[in-house]
Amino acid sequence: MKTRLLMLLCACITTANAEPRSLPPVVDYSTYPAGTANPGAIPANAVYELMGRLDRLQTEVQQLTGKVEEQAHQIAELKKSQNTMYSDFDERLHSIESNATGSAPADVEAPLEQESAVDPAANTAEPAAPAVSAPAPAVQQPAAPQASDAEKQQYQQAYEALRRGHTNQSITEFNNFISQYPNGTYASNAQYWLGEAYKVNQDIDAARKAFNAVIQNYPSSAKVPDALLKLGYIEFDQKNWVKARDYLTRITSDYPSSTAAYLAKKKLLQIEVAKP
Repeated sequence: MKTRLLMLLCACITTANAEPRSLPPVVDYSTYPAGTANPGAIPANAVYELMGRLDRLQTEVQQLTGKVEEQAHQIAELKKSQNTMYSDFDERLHSIESNATGSAPADVEAPLEQESAVDPAANTAEPAAPAVSAPAPAVQQPAAPQASDAEKQQYQQAYEALRRGHTNQSITEFNNFISQYPNGTYASNAQYWLGEAYKVNQDIDAARKAFNAVIQNYPSSAKVPDALLKLGYIEFDQKNWVKARDYLTRITSDYPSSTAAYLAKKKLLQIEVAKP
């Protein structure tokens, strides 16, 4: 009897000292919606909520895409405006050069910009004329054949349309002018600005054709180096390095003292950096 009691006592002591069993983790089912049969499944209302969020995200993406397209359009319009401003600056520059040399087309382009009375180039044009005779007013007029009022007005109207950014209108008017006055005083200028208008409209093939027409049809015009320069710019933008270099090099060799030659030299340096 004593032996049994001793064995029972030992067994109790051994059980007390043994490590307790690990209990299963406690799951708080209160976080799941009431009535959910299987806590591991996704509730139906959660699926609907996710679908609603997806629809809202798609709507936001569409709105952002629309804003990006709108900004891209605004950037394109700004580029057109910038090209038109460049054309205006180019015209002012060549008007000053033409006045300094006493060429005829400057007489119409300077009034377009309403600077003939205050333009410093007008003051440089007056000293250049008296090289032959002392009385300047008598020598300034007879240098070149005068264009008719109708021709001058039609050219002014086309140029003004381009200067104000109405490129499509200017293209129509310059084409009409060239058809009506193919050998007129301002024909070469009209052909050049027609090329500029096409370039502003990103019609590269038509711009090439117009600038080449300046070189072929009016080889003695002051606009030839400018037309060559714009052809060089076009080929540069198209990464046609060989053609671009040919046009620009022709300017520096045939018209070394022109403003176009200075710009051509800068562009030639850019070709060396840009080409692969």
